[in-house]
Amino acid sequence: MGTDPSVNDNSGRPNGLDLAALLVLYFVWGGAYLANKLAIASIDPFIMLALRLGTSGLLLFLILRALGWTLPGGREALGSWFVGQLLLVGGMGAVVYAQQWVSSSLAAVIVSTMPLWNAFFANFLGRKTRGVEWAGMLLGLAGVYLLAGEPDLRLDPKALLVFAGPVSWALGTALSPRIPQAPGLMSSALHMLGAGLSFALIALLAGAQWQTPSAVSLAALTYLILLAGVLGYSAYLYLLRRPLRPALVTSFAYVNPLVALALGIGFAGERLTQAGLAGVGLIVLGVGLAVSGWGR
Repeated sequence: MGTDPSVNDNSGRPNGLDLAALLVLYFVWGGAYLANKLAIASIDPFIMLALRLGTSGLLLFLILRALGWTLPGGREALGSWFVGQLLLVGGMGAVVYAQQWVSSSLAAVIVSTMPLWNAFFANFLGRKTRGVEWAGMLLGLAGVYLLAGEPDLRLDPKALLVFAGPVSWALGTALSPRIPQAPGLMSSALHMLGAGLSFALIALLAGAQWQTPSAVSLAALTYLILLAGVLGYSAYLYLLRRPLRPALVTSFAYVNPLVALALGIGFAGERLTQAGLAGVGLIVLGVGLAVSGWGR
């Protein structure tokens, strides 16, 4: 054990498992924005992230060891730690911290700029992005612009750090295939374990205080640990190791706002204007164009 059996098809076209992994990212991660908001309602964000990522990483690590996966070498472990810091500490951490002031919908909308940043880094690293993918990304950003004008989507000046999240995540995504890491799901476990330890240290340095959380916050944290963490993050790492177009792998960033908005409307009282509905349409069209880069 210890190898990733999924990376054998070099056709560049998504197979059934690829599509299943994408659906997990679309819907499970789309729901994670509301879950984050509910979790940090009564749990300090740094403590929440330490618990969420540390527990997810530890669970996955123990499962893999029980199944016979071997420990990675020092170079692979260091590479996994570094990529995990970019994806989870810089990427996820910035967004969750900002959600103290930013609605779950607006956070998801801002994160949807990530594919454009990923295309920039991918081009900088020598991988060309096709014109149809650029067109899809620009349409998606136009939809984001319309959604950002919604009355319920107001950004507090203290939360500008939310814009750093998709940049850090995109950089980690672009660098991930070029850095030696632990194989398959073991890399997912090390990413989350390393980030969990980092957030524990940040919480300690920031003087974060533990308070008895509400039942809703605990339920949201459980969702984040098991579904968004173990299942969702493993699906993302699986897709990064597949020979797929970057725009397809990162297309979840356009779909997640739609899921987050639907949950916000249904459970948090958010509303969409006609301009917002037009923005949703542009995002859907942008996803269609972006993912068409891999062929019919």
